[in-house]
Amino acid sequence: MASEILGGGTQSYRLSTQDATFIYAESQSGPLHIGSIGLFEGRIDFEDIRRHIESRIHLIPRYRQRLAPVPLNLSHPMMEDDPEFSVDNHVFNHELAPGMSEVEALSLMMRAYESPLNRERPLWDMHAYQRLEGGRTAILWRVHHCLVDGVSGVELLKVMYDFRPDPEPAEPPETPWTPNPASSGAARLIEAARERFHAAFQSAQTTAREMMSDPVSAAKSARTFAEAARTMTELATRRIAQTPWNAGVATERREIAWTRLSFADFRAIRQAFGGSVNDVVLTILTEAAARYLAHHGYNERGQELCIGCPVNVRHRDERSALGNRVSMMFPTAPAEPMDVVERLKLISIETERIKEAGRAQSLESLMRMAEGVPPSLISFGSRMATGALDAAAAMVKMTGWKPTPDGFALPAAGINFIATNVPGVQVPLYLLGHRCLDMIPLVPLGATLGYGVAILSYNQSLYFGMMSEPRLMPDVALMRAYVDEAFAELRRRGQERAGKSERAMAEVAAGR
Repeated sequence: MASEILGGGTQSYRLSTQDATFIYAESQSGPLHIGSIGLFEGRIDFEDIRRHIESRIHLIPRYRQRLAPVPLNLSHPMMEDDPEFSVDNHVFNHELAPGMSEVEALSLMMRAYESPLNRERPLWDMHAYQRLEGGRTAILWRVHHCLVDGVSGVELLKVMYDFRPDPEPAEPPETPWTPNPASSGAARLIEAARERFHAAFQSAQTTAREMMSDPVSAAKSARTFAEAARTMTELATRRIAQTPWNAGVATERREIAWTRLSFADFRAIRQAFGGSVNDVVLTILTEAAARYLAHHGYNERGQELCIGCPVNVRHRDERSALGNRVSMMFPTAPAEPMDVVERLKLISIETERIKEAGRAQSLESLMRMAEGVPPSLISFGSRMATGALDAAAAMVKMTGWKPTPDGFALPAAGINFIATNVPGVQVPLYLLGHRCLDMIPLVPLGATLGYGVAILSYNQSLYFGMMSEPRLMPDVALMRAYVDEAFAELRRRGQERAGKSERAMAEVAAGR
């Protein structure tokens, strides 16, 4: 268990542009929190859970801080201590009905997951579900994306869970917590104005100095910006496959399906055919999507799927830092079913091409440049967009519209779905002595993204959490079946190839 304070000290701080974007872009129909569902053996007493969280909350100061917006959006919001913080406002218990299946229980958990977090309080909560099928307890965590990305979200779990069933008690804080005084709106406005003036002055000085003393670096920065701009232009103009889950605006409804696949099998497939573990992940996800489209009568011959893949860009010394430190890459793959080994080869070539071009690093540089964009402009544009999305989502619910292969669909552009692969822990975790049997990662949806996948490694397995908006994808369990099917085919082909190699080596050794 981590015993040091995670995410820095207890002082207030300002959200970065990347973190704040998740506040600005959030809508009622597209809440932007991430999370996980841990399935634990046995029943865990809720009062024990509440006391456990209370005993460790001092290790995560951000869990006691709430948003403090700046008037006129002159700068990004601050995070300040919540003077009314109470664990009881964030930890909830649910007793499942006797005989409820796991599928029904997960659907019930999605009702809690789909509502936005309360911005008047720290942006997280936890829900315990008792009497889960098999005598288990489910723990649902929700944390706003402005506080963490997938990597830092795992760090939070390491604080709240344990690596042993009988850990040492958490060290109590040296002094009782007293919230720092809340700042006034006027004080935040004055401080924001001072910061922006100072930042603009420093930026101008730095730019002039670099151009005069280091023209090579200045030219390199210009090339990086041009590469990032080219990537974004291609993304906006690229034709992608028409899919039902992109055909309309997502409402707030969510459903989840999940599967657990052996990490050792992924490594064996990689060894047999080359590429990376993530290439294998993208192979089975895109082949599953292609088979899903074919099953529903979508003719995608010659079309491509485009997948948004977050890339962790933390430096080694930022490994335990909270907040968001991600870029993106956008690989493409055929949208019609094909041989899975050939698909893996195409995916491997595609991701290698993206890496060699340094596109993830270029986009990271572009995002750093976005620090200079006035927050008021970002906020205004986001309010216009999220308002339109919520209005469109309300219209969808009112009319009962659903996508069909030959019906109305919004123009296909950008990406088809997000696939975020997060490294977790490869050993079991425990809560109050109860072992976590399975860990289901959860991803946000919104706008015209009605399907997304979070992938998490845990205890020698890869867990796939497939989230859907049920109006756009009512049968996410079918997508999971195709994921399992594509993976089984790759595993079998890899075993066959390994067997042939072993026989060939044995024949060479025997002198045949």
